[in-house]
Amino acid sequence: MSRGGATSSDKPGANGAAAPVAVSWDERQRRPVSFLWRRRRYRVERVLETWILETGWWKDDGHVSRSYWRVRADGHVFDLRYDRLTKAWALEQALN
Repeated sequence: MSRGGATSSDKPGANGAAAPVAVSWDERQRRPVSFLWRRRRYRVERVLETWILETGWWKDDGHVSRSYWRVRADGHVFDLRYDRLTKAWALEQALN
């Protein structure tokens, strides 16, 4: 499924919202190494793709600055996002 084609059933949180997650970050490798979701720790086996969303910087409200990480963890594919303004991680979607 493409980045923009997620349905609410792909979303990990309530009502299709992204779910806050705790992420362990490897500073040397500059990547997430694991995350905690629904009381289970997922070990990141591989980073499949990364991208940045930067928009609305010209407005007082609506500024978005996020880094995205598509990862394979414990045999599943997930999109993690890091909000660079609030410094918070979330699980955007579970792809399989």
